[in-house]
Amino acid sequence: MSKKHKETIQKQFTKTAEAFSTFAVRDTPEVLSEKVEFAKPQATDLALDVACGPGAFALALAPRVRLARGVDLTLEMLRRARAFQAEKQISNAAFTCGDAEQLPFPDGAFDLVSCQCSFHHMPKPQLVLREMIRVAKPEGRLLVIDPLAPESDPKYDLHNRIERLRDPSHTLSLRLTTFLRMFEQAGLEVVRQSLRRRARSFNHWMLRAGYNPGTKRYRETRKLLEDSMAGDRAGFSAQPQGDDIQIVHNEGMFLLGKKAGGRS
Repeated sequence: MSKKHKETIQKQFTKTAEAFSTFAVRDTPEVLSEKVEFAKPQATDLALDVACGPGAFALALAPRVRLARGVDLTLEMLRRARAFQAEKQISNAAFTCGDAEQLPFPDGAFDLVSCQCSFHHMPKPQLVLREMIRVAKPEGRLLVIDPLAPESDPKYDLHNRIERLRDPSHTLSLRLTTFLRMFEQAGLEVVRQSLRRRARSFNHWMLRAGYNPGTKRYRETRKLLEDSMAGDRAGFSAQPQGDDIQIVHNEGMFLLGKKAGGRS
């Protein structure tokens, strides 16, 4: 990851730490529980959540595993994660500053390595996946959760254009076919797969990125989205909802294992 993009990520998530933490940690607890159940955590697991943000997933895992660690590039997000940890009085969690492309952990250290809703911020997600594989035990599991882009080229391009306009740290939402090809090339097999449609408020989505309706970035993103609604040209299934718009993110959840004789 380039120094410039690292700085863009740190700037974006430092600016939005409060809003992002509010939505990520306190909203939709049922979705968080669903993701934990999908991961099938074991009581003996040493777990690592990569690009953990304010620690929502790591802290949700902690009661179900031996130790849950989180690693993130943004110090303000880690501060929030430790504050939520103290609030929840969770003792078997720890948070570390680090780069997802160069994880500060030894080979084969973890039973479960997760990364959720972060691959679309990574210029080279295959490098992050490679690091996740490296720090996972030979029989360990990997969990990848991320929004999915439309398969058709015109929708794919406009979808990502809207995402980048909303959030400068966004690089690309990947297609389902891209994820599956990347897993295959990395020597992984899909143990479980689930595709979900996550409906959300456009206004809340923008607030999570740090923009309220009075800001230029909000107006520009909303106009581009509204212009795409006829024929669903950006793949958001957007529908007017009073002064708001309901949008849908298609999300892929993948539980992965290393193939016998695969890469390590």
